[in-house]
Amino acid sequence: MIQKPDPNGTFSFRVPLKHIFGFCDDYEKLVYGFKHQLTLVRKGDTDAIFKTGAVPAGPENNPPAIAEPDDGKVVLTKLSWCMPHVTLNLQEKLELHKTIDSKSSLPVGYRMIQCDSILVPQTRNFIWRLSVKSAPEKPRWIIVAFQTDKCGDQQHNPSIFDHCNLTNMSVMLNSRRYPEIDYNNTNFTQQKFSRVYGDAAAFQTKFYNVEELVSSPNITPADYKELFPILFLM
Repeated sequence: MIQKPDPNGTFSFRVPLKHIFGFCDDYEKLVYGFKHQLTLVRKGDTDAIFKTGAVPAGPENNPPAIAEPDDGKVVLTKLSWCMPHVTLNLQEKLELHKTIDSKSSLPVGYRMIQCDSILVPQTRNFIWRLSVKSAPEKPRWIIVAFQTDKCGDQQHNPSIFDHCNLTNMSVMLNSRRYPEIDYNNTNFTQQKFSRVYGDAAAFQTKFYNVEELVSSPNITPADYKELFPILFLM
């Protein structure tokens, strides 16, 4: 949750670890006797700030000159890592020590996430060969989104995507094609994107295996087209 900045330019926010680590999204058992370490690597401020464009900078009675405002910067003054702690009663503590002494193997489920990017050539059709890391399971979801001129410029919001008038997309995995039926009727310019919007709206239901009534994406078709035209394959 991000709060609006006050006149002094300060703000605060929280990032649930499950938004970063698949391990924190699924594993709900106690972790005992292990050291937790979180390593943060800071990137530049360019993609972290969205600011207004040029502002007037001239005398009040003269036509104002247009001056380019300096890039904004984020100054971190305090960082807290909140982890829940559980105090066991004697019976539960005894059961835990029995499990530890028996050296039982406990499965640790997590969702591995991989992010790749590419500069799309200026052509109507292109093929992108993905490098999938070795893992015991095959990829379950492939999420694709496009952006135009939003990288490295604080006057463009990097959290907004562009549909680029995409008409069709597919993935080949082990000689199997996803989706099996083409998106042959997709045309964002003519408002024909109901199928890709439906796949996006149903993603949370399928990903978390929850009821559709409690997993609404709260994104209207208009917002999907203009702000979040993201494709969910498989």
